Amino acid sequence: MLNQKNRSREILDSFLCCPDEANMDILVSYSRKYDLNDNEILYLANGLANSGDRIRLENGMNVCDIPSTGGPSSLSTLLCPLFLKILGNNVLKLGVPGRPAGGIDVLSQISGYKINPDLKQLYEWINSSSYVHFIASENFTPLDALLFQYRKRTNAVDIPSLVIASLLSKKIAVGLNYVGLDIRVSSFGNFGKTWDEAYHNGVRFNKIANLAGILSKCFLTNGNIPQQPYIGRGEAIVALQKIFTSNFDTYLAKHLEHCFAMANSISINKSSNGYSLNSLREAFYENIRIQEGLISSFEQIAETVNEQHKYNIYASESGVLSIDMEKIRKALLNIQSKSDELFPDNCGLILKAMSNTHIDKGEIICTFRCEDQYKEVFAIDLKSSFGTTLKTIDLNDFEEII
Repeated sequence: MLNQKNRSREILDSFLCCPDEANMDILVSYSRKYDLNDNEILYLANGLANSGDRIRLENGMNVCDIPSTGGPSSLSTLLCPLFLKILGNNVLKLGVPGRPAGGIDVLSQISGYKINPDLKQLYEWINSSSYVHFIASENFTPLDALLFQYRKRTNAVDIPSLVIASLLSKKIAVGLNYVGLDIRVSSFGNFGKTWDEAYHNGVRFNKIANLAGILSKCFLTNGNIPQQPYIGRGEAIVALQKIFTSNFDTYLAKHLEHCFAMANSISINKSSNGYSLNSLREAFYENIRIQEGLISSFEQIAETVNEQHKYNIYASESGVLSIDMEKIRKALLNIQSKSDELFPDNCGLILKAMSNTHIDKGEIICTFRCEDQYKEVFAIDLKSSFGTTLKTIDLNDFEEII
């Protein structure tokens, strides 16, 4: 046991001192085979946090955030910071690129919106607003950004110890006091493929976060079903515009309530009276202005994406709709990969029917958009994502881990 403990520290120190591909490969392989213990995960998280600039706010200033473990259809990384802000919290959201539509990816679609500030500019933003959203880069947690890219490239994003270290490194770097983790549970998830496995990992995340001096809660959400109908980078912008104009259906409304519940649970100030959509919109607009984005661009993207949704997928038979979210994710990533842009927005879908509901043959399941040269491929992949069953099933949907 002592030799293995020494070996773990040797591997961690080798990577932190010399983060080349060979040492990343050794770290990933070792973590998959043996796992890291809680103290080793915290050691790695601190090393990743200290690889770039650290944010140090005034003593007594509380900072919070709700990151996620990734997965399509949820808008929690966009909505939870807004809820936290209107509840009176300071929110410093340091993230990494998502797949296929993480929070920073969506915001980057807005013209002028800056996601990669240096330390001086970041403090200027913080002095002007209680919510900023930026990306891990050469300025902040650069080793985490490097290791995350390597893990994506080598299909190693689902190693729980490295997931915890990566998430916590960004929270440590910004001086977080409170964190809520949205664990998106699915058969293809990064942090638990079953509810029990995700629950176990969530309990461990809370324990290690507490060792770092961060009060933590985790929330389990079902990633095997769509959390809301708007799936894609531009589609997330459409969803936000629908919310801000009070023009949304019951599925988006339910997702809003889940996001609010997460934010309210970790907020220093609790609300028993719900929230105002106007306040939510103003919090979003303020963040866009602070980070030099154009609100007119946000509105134009929503309009353009709506206009581009001119293709339909129809039900081939009647029954209870089943949706394979892993296939939808792969369909989106396949088209996105054909672009050289950092955050391409060349496809997306809007569900017109949801999992576990009855659908008739010939009924529209979803609308979609895609660049013309890839439209047929995307349509085929989407069609394979939908099926029908004979009856509805009971589904776990949302659970909080104290």
